[in-house]
Amino acid sequence: MEYILVVDDDPVSLLFMSSLLKRCGFQIVSAKNGLEALSILAENPNIQFVLSDWIMPEMDGIELCTKLKELEFDRYIFFVLLSGKDDQRSIIDGINAGADDFIVKGTDVKELEARVKAGFRTLELHNKITDKNQELDSAYATIRKDLDAAGDLVRQLLPTQTNFTGVELNYMSIPSAQIGGDMLGYMQLDPDHLAFYLFDVAGHGVSSALMSFSVQQSLSVVGGPSSIVKDINNNIIPPEDVIDKLNKLYISDDKIQLYFTMIYAVLNVKTGEVDYCSAGHPPLVWHHSQTEQAELIGDDNFVVGAFDFVEYKASSIQLNPGDKIWLYSDGITEAEKDNTQFSEDGLRKTIMDIHSHPTHLQTELLVNRVRTWQESDTFEDDVSVLAVEWKGYSKQEDDSCNTKLTTKVNAQFFR
Repeated sequence: MEYILVVDDDPVSLLFMSSLLKRCGFQIVSAKNGLEALSILAENPNIQFVLSDWIMPEMDGIELCTKLKELEFDRYIFFVLLSGKDDQRSIIDGINAGADDFIVKGTDVKELEARVKAGFRTLELHNKITDKNQELDSAYATIRKDLDAAGDLVRQLLPTQTNFTGVELNYMSIPSAQIGGDMLGYMQLDPDHLAFYLFDVAGHGVSSALMSFSVQQSLSVVGGPSSIVKDINNNIIPPEDVIDKLNKLYISDDKIQLYFTMIYAVLNVKTGEVDYCSAGHPPLVWHHSQTEQAELIGDDNFVVGAFDFVEYKASSIQLNPGDKIWLYSDGITEAEKDNTQFSEDGLRKTIMDIHSHPTHLQTELLVNRVRTWQESDTFEDDVSVLAVEWKGYSKQEDDSCNTKLTTKVNAQFFR
């Protein structure tokens, strides 16, 4: 039903216009001035079309139009200003007040009917768009809820225990959105070896997060025929072979064009030897406890999942007690201020600056240092940082401590 509220203080004009529009098939409600019109609109939410005279007592047509076009009004009103004046200044004033159309009294009946019908077509289109927007808002709310749940699941995948025999680890993981493509982890392969890794899936959003979840699941299987970190004889698979297996598992095709950078390392907790493979990832930072210096190390391997012809190579380093290995994603080194990046060298220097603090505080100190530098608490990309300190091997400690994970929690996950 198409309702029109006709507003005019002249009873004759009001009756004439109402009768005319009724004959055109419209349902008419009338008001004598702007205040009465507001009251009628408040009681009749189905009315969205107003045809109002300009000059009226108490509240004229311009004032009424202004009220109805304010953002706090509860619905969209198609407003037609009716006037006895047919001059450019009057038309401009009416349109500037927010009127959708301007009709001069005495306009031909056919023209009046055509303009009113055009107004209702505009109303219909507006209402359809409003309904679609409400549907989109509802869908977005559902998606956001699902993403929040996915983010909670990702947090559950991150490790909680941070102390192993002779080793202390600490990390921070900060997704730039509800879910990100960064992931890190570590696991005890056997009583003498600890594996740790960090990878960064290209892009953002659901597809990157799903690949990150899948890669994490592939790495988390420590034993059995489906493990890629230990063979069927329970021997530890070298880092370069682990990454090669991941490359074969996640090689891109025409439908899925995702890849990731990664560092995977195995630490001998008794000797301090680290075997690692870096695949397209930013270099490790090796902090030397004896000299208090830090250096960038890494190999120039291809990313994972992009090419099927790649051969990966690994490297080894020998840690001294107190040395730390830092893994990180490029979200922290590529943080920007005034078109300048924090950089890998900036990260290396910061690690040297904070080395005297306890290991369990250093990742937070590092991230906060970057926040202060960029003068912003938020990051444009996912940020992940993992610090691994080898404390040295003690046979007494080994004899008194089993190799199961402890429950001490130093890691932090920030949204």
